Amino acid sequence: MTAEFPRDGEANDQPPATQTLDEALSAHGDAEAVVDVDEPTQQLVLFRLNGQPFALPGSAVSEILSSDQPVYYVPGLPASTEGVLHLRGKIESVISLHRLLGLPAPESDSKGMILLVSAAGITSGVRIEQLDDVSEVTQSILQAPPETLSGTLRPYVSALWQRDEREALALLDPEALFDAYQQGLG
Repeated sequence: MTAEFPRDGEANDQPPATQTLDEALSAHGDAEAVVDVDEPTQQLVLFRLNGQPFALPGSAVSEILSSDQPVYYVPGLPASTEGVLHLRGKIESVISLHRLLGLPAPESDSKGMILLVSAAGITSGVRIEQLDDVSEVTQSILQAPPETLSGTLRPYVSALWQRDEREALALLDPEALFDAYQQGLG
């Protein structure tokens, strides 16, 4: 295919010289340039409580601890505090999100795993029943929580991710969770 374009240095008032499309593109920039569009992403730690899917931002989760990590009961702690754990010379609380999120207590004695979460100026272990995955997702697929979300969940859910046509998971706001925990709401 041949197109007529003025060559570099030719005036527009002179008759155009014949130039191929490749020549025109090379004269006006890199024909092989690829435009890379970076879409912001967010890392999510996906887990389950009472079989329901939830997520926490990966930026708030510093560690995932196995179920064999010993947790010690301490009398007088709030009902949402399972106990404390000793982790590399530090004592960290371990909380359960069930009461705060309005979920029934787990029926099985399965200990699950512990996510070490930092938010609202504190670090604490958060007991989960099942770790599903750690995923990197584009922020554009996260949707605002619907108005129909239950009143107990609404203050703690920052977004929803529709993973497929059958399942959506709630992205929890660790700041809101830990603020409520510190106020004794859980």
